[in-house]
Amino acid sequence: MFYELIITVLLKKSTHHLQMLAPIGNWISQAQLTDPLFKQTHYDKTYKHFVFSNLYPTEKDGIYQQGRIYVLTIRSSIEDTLNRIHQCIKKSRESDYFQLVACEQRTRQLGHITELLTITPAIVTIDQRPWVPEDNIELLIQRLHVNAEKKFKSLYPDSQVQEGQPFIQGITIENRKPLATSYKGRKLLGNKLHLFIHEDEYSQKLANVVMGSGLAEKGSSLGAGFCLAKYLK
Repeated sequence: MFYELIITVLLKKSTHHLQMLAPIGNWISQAQLTDPLFKQTHYDKTYKHFVFSNLYPTEKDGIYQQGRIYVLTIRSSIEDTLNRIHQCIKKSRESDYFQLVACEQRTRQLGHITELLTITPAIVTIDQRPWVPEDNIELLIQRLHVNAEKKFKSLYPDSQVQEGQPFIQGITIENRKPLATSYKGRKLLGNKLHLFIHEDEYSQKLANVVMGSGLAEKGSSLGAGFCLAKYLK
């Protein structure tokens, strides 16, 4: 189970889609400062357990257009976190880029996940450099598994971590070259990934965490690793 906030906005500045995630993250971050608990934990080096999408619908030329209406989704594995974000967004109805039109909160029940597809690039760093397709694919799978497992332990500290295979059975890279996303004056390289998920219970638990908390790094600050799932019919 995870929780979603569907937000409709009026865009105030035309922006390339790879430069849009940072303004979305900044708007959410600034809005959170209106909540005392979020303000207190703003700089904590802990998992925030939310992730957000880019705007949709997408534009054919990759440029979101000023004056048009778009929708974005914020997800969280924690209901209270999403409730608080919802209230913060309603208080901070406007930023340099967005004007709030409407927002709707809902709960999503998850079935048996067979595949995960990242809608925003997933960011994985190894020894302070980004993983790129020329690197070892097994290392990528390992890092994705370890990150999901750490988020799982953060959410469920009393649960047992299971030794054995990664929750990812197979993986394909959807882009020919890494995608550069703008963040704090620099470019972060990420990749669109298609993951095939093992059927066992523990793998399914990790896949559920990924849906609510994001795949890999920078989910709460940059919306990286926002996924869609395919389910067993």
